[in-house]
Amino acid sequence: MVSRPASASGTTPATRSWGAAGLLIGLITIGCEQKNTYVEPPPPEVTVATPVTQDVMNYFEATGTAQPVMSVDIRARVKGFLKERHFKEGAIVKEGELLMVIDEEPFRLALDQAKTRLAEAEANFTKAKQSRAREVAKAQLALDESQLQLARVAETRQRNLSGRGAGSREEMDQAEANRKKNEAQVESDRASFDQAEADYETNLLVSEANVGAAKTAVRTAEIELSYCRMTSPVDGRISRVNYHVGNLVGDGQASLLATIVKIDPIYAYVNVNELDLLRSKNRMGAQADSQEPIELGLANEKGYPHRGKIDYQDPGVDPGTGTIRVRGVFANPDGDILPGLFVRVRVPTDQQKEALLVPERALGTDQSGQYLLVVGADDVVEYRAVKAGAQVDDLRVVEGKINPKDRVIVDGLLRARPKAKVKPMSAPEAGKSVAVAEDAPRS
Repeated sequence: MVSRPASASGTTPATRSWGAAGLLIGLITIGCEQKNTYVEPPPPEVTVATPVTQDVMNYFEATGTAQPVMSVDIRARVKGFLKERHFKEGAIVKEGELLMVIDEEPFRLALDQAKTRLAEAEANFTKAKQSRAREVAKAQLALDESQLQLARVAETRQRNLSGRGAGSREEMDQAEANRKKNEAQVESDRASFDQAEADYETNLLVSEANVGAAKTAVRTAEIELSYCRMTSPVDGRISRVNYHVGNLVGDGQASLLATIVKIDPIYAYVNVNELDLLRSKNRMGAQADSQEPIELGLANEKGYPHRGKIDYQDPGVDPGTGTIRVRGVFANPDGDILPGLFVRVRVPTDQQKEALLVPERALGTDQSGQYLLVVGADDVVEYRAVKAGAQVDDLRVVEGKINPKDRVIVDGLLRARPKAKVKPMSAPEAGKSVAVAEDAPRS
C-alpha cells in the first residue's frame, strides 16, 4: 500500500473537509439562536381640516334654453329691384344702420307726380275760396228788386189814372204785366243767389277734399320711397341675406330679406317645479312681486358667472308636468350667450343657517352613499355617513353625523382605513383656503 505525502502545512484533505463542516454547523447554531419578530409600520400621514360653519343659500338648479329678447324680420315692403347691400352676413348691426336699398327712381317719379297733383288741388281750392259768384248773384238780385219796386210804383200810378178815366186799359195791362215780370225776375235772382251760395260751399269742400287727397298721395309716395332704404330697427346680429343684389323683391309679397336678433340682453327660459317655486316665494315673502335673482352658466364655464333677474313667469302651473315656465333676463354685452344654447341656471330657494361645509375632495362614495373619514380619539379613523348639499366654490354642504370640531380627512383618503390609526397633519394652505372660501363670491 502506497501512502500519500502530507502537505507542507501538515494538513490533509480529510482534515480540511472536517473543518469546513464544523464551521457550517457552528453558523447554523448561531442563526437558530436569533428569533424573527414582526415590526408594525408607522401610521400613514393624512391632511385634516375642520368643517366651516356659515349661512348658505340653497338653489334650484336646472337646464334652460337661451332665446333672443327680440327677433325682427327685414322684409321688402315695396316692389322693386334690390340695388345695394351694406352689411356683412352674421355681423353686428346698430339701430338705424342702412342695410339694403331698392331702386328708388320709380318711387321718386311717383312722388313728383303726387306733388304736382297737390299743387293743382291747392290752386283749385284757392280759386274756389276766392270765387265772386255769390256777390254777382246778390248784386243782380238787388238790381231786379229795384226794378220790381219801380214796376209796382208805375202800376199804382197807372191804376189811379185809370180810376179817374185818364188812362187806357192797355196801359193798365202793360203796367201790371211789367210788375209781374219783375217779380218773376226777382224770384229767379233769389234762386240764383241761393244756388251760388250752395255752389260756393260745395266747391270749397270739394277743393279742400281734393287737397287732402293730394296730400295723402304725396305722403304715400314719400313712405313708399322711404321703404326703398331699409335700416336696422334694433341693435343685434343679422342673418345671411336671402336675396342678392339685382333680384326682384316684393313682387306680390313681403319678401323676407334677412333677420336681426337682439342678443343684449338675452332671455333664458327654464321650467321650475311647483315645490321649488313655493320655496322661492316663501323666501321672498313681502318682496314676492319684485324681480328675483337668477344665475346662469354655459357648458364650458365654471359655476354660474352670469347674474340676471326673473322678469316673467307663466300665469299658472302646467297640470300635466307640475312645472311653471320662468324667464330670466341677462346682460350679454360680448354676445357669449347665443340664442338656442342650452344653459345651466340656478334660482335661490331658501337659506340654510349655520351649515357645515367641507372641501369637495373630502367626500367619498360607496354603495351606501356619500361619507366622510374623520380622525377620532387616539387618531383612529372613523366612517361617517353624510348627505351632500349645496356647493360653495370648492366646499360642499354636508348633513349627518358631523360636528364643527371633527377633524375631517381632506388629503390622503386612499391611505386611510376605518378603525386604523393615522398621523393627522393640519396643512396651513388647506386651512387658509377653507377660511378664505367663507368670504369668496359664490359661483
